[in-house]
Amino acid sequence: MLSAENQAVYDALFALAGDSEGYKIIDADEVVEKLPSNMSFTKVQLSQIIRDLKDRECVDIKYFTPDQYCLRVFKIIHEEPQQIAVTPSEESAEQNSAETQLAQPSKKERKLYGEKKSNEVSGIRRGTVFFMSFLGAIFGSGVVAAITAVLLKFAI
Repeated sequence: MLSAENQAVYDALFALAGDSEGYKIIDADEVVEKLPSNMSFTKVQLSQIIRDLKDRECVDIKYFTPDQYCLRVFKIIHEEPQQIAVTPSEESAEQNSAETQLAQPSKKERKLYGEKKSNEVSGIRRGTVFFMSFLGAIFGSGVVAAITAVLLKFAI
């Protein structure tokens, strides 16, 4: 949940940059103009709020100066919980499915945030990756030794 100041700056950035795949250059003055009239920030305060939004993964900053920001804004979905009357059996099934969904992020979320399962590297277990790397190193050193032996025999 964002504070009121952070939410106001986020809304202003979203209005200026939109929800696009690319980065957009935005002037600090444009952001200040889009803020509500009861909020005014210095450029230093605005920079701090934008850095906080970056830490919360609301925006991705390519570069920034005190007067300009090159950034991409991610869409944040705020869903309010809805109260619906359910029977106890439906409630337990719903709770189990909710826990499963919270425990395992979707493929889209993994791709968006670069997350992978801790025991897997692109679908291959870490032990397999280590073993294959080890075999590759042995094979590579054997090839280099063979080429060196041939060169020493015929070149010298």
